[in-house]
Amino acid sequence: MAATGGSGVSATQYDVFLSFRGPDTRDNFTDCLYQTMVGQGIIAYRDSEELQAGDRIDDLLRAVGESKICVPVLSRGYASSACCLRELAHVMELNESTGKPLVLPIFFDVTPLDVKLRTEVYVEDLEKHERRHGSEIRQRWEAALRKVAEIKGWEVQGKPHNEVIELVMKQVLHKLKVKLRPLDSKLVGVHEQVEAIMELLNVDSGPGVRFIGIYGMGGIGKTALAKIVFNELCLHFDGRWSFIGDIRESSNKNGLVDLQKQLESDIFDSRFMEKLTNTDEWIYSIRRRASSKKVLIVLDDLDKKEQLKKLVGGPDTFGLGSRIIITTRDKQILEEEEGILAYEVKQMDHDRALELFSLHAFNNVTTPENHQTEMA
Repeated sequence: MAATGGSGVSATQYDVFLSFRGPDTRDNFTDCLYQTMVGQGIIAYRDSEELQAGDRIDDLLRAVGESKICVPVLSRGYASSACCLRELAHVMELNESTGKPLVLPIFFDVTPLDVKLRTEVYVEDLEKHERRHGSEIRQRWEAALRKVAEIKGWEVQGKPHNEVIELVMKQVLHKLKVKLRPLDSKLVGVHEQVEAIMELLNVDSGPGVRFIGIYGMGGIGKTALAKIVFNELCLHFDGRWSFIGDIRESSNKNGLVDLQKQLESDIFDSRFMEKLTNTDEWIYSIRRRASSKKVLIVLDDLDKKEQLKKLVGGPDTFGLGSRIIITTRDKQILEEEEGILAYEVKQMDHDRALELFSLHAFNNVTTPENHQTEMA
């Protein structure tokens, strides 16, 4: 299964439709949930911006109807969004009439009682909608809220986000009849290397900050390894994570400010981004805001020491428990910085290289005997 998402809806049937109010959860819980689904090969849909035009609303509701599972992330601001309530009403009506999509609700910072409208949490928002859209629409949306509140889901308040996301993922994978995919099965011979890198990272080792450098020649698989490890670990970091790719190429074209901005936007709420203009201001801002945060960061394809300094500084930049992964062709960058644990990605032996070739050429790791003879 190939993962997809965004505001452009295709005819593809989605495995999961995420319904959520962007300002409440997009930059933390929902983003981490979405990325975890992508890492497991789930085709997930999330809208990338608030809907305005009627034609986009039609496309969105079509995506709901093409989804096997709907996961509404019910937050305190959920009922303030007419788009969210419109989605939910469509979902619940389809579910009642056809049995699809399956609904798996997440009660983010509300309780089922709030969603059943037995408290005042959603009342003011619903009154505003009634004044704008009429009483029939309000009744329809209230009915959808009450119905979804009756479904057993997950309450997030007071629980680590990674634990809730793990429970959600297990249920989603079970319902889709998909096995948990801890490693990318299309990458031949990576299991041992991933395990070695995980051992160096050792996220359960205690509160220290660890820098891990993955080095080796170009095209040998450093980025692929970093992506697998990143997908394995992101659940442990409550949405405080960032994967900055192609740093060598991006910094040569545009400098480091855009990459610094991306890093800070990934780790913190993008609504409160500062307007800064140079690399010194950005690294100071990152240090100031991140010093108490446990983060997971991948810096992919570094080729200069300055890139490391301007993007993450040193071990004192981030909070206890943080893990920073660097990929580079230049081992010297790692050797010049104290405290970086280095891992070399070595060239595949003949048999594994042949398996990888066979996988891509024949979609099977077992190469035909006559082809092996020709290759010998």
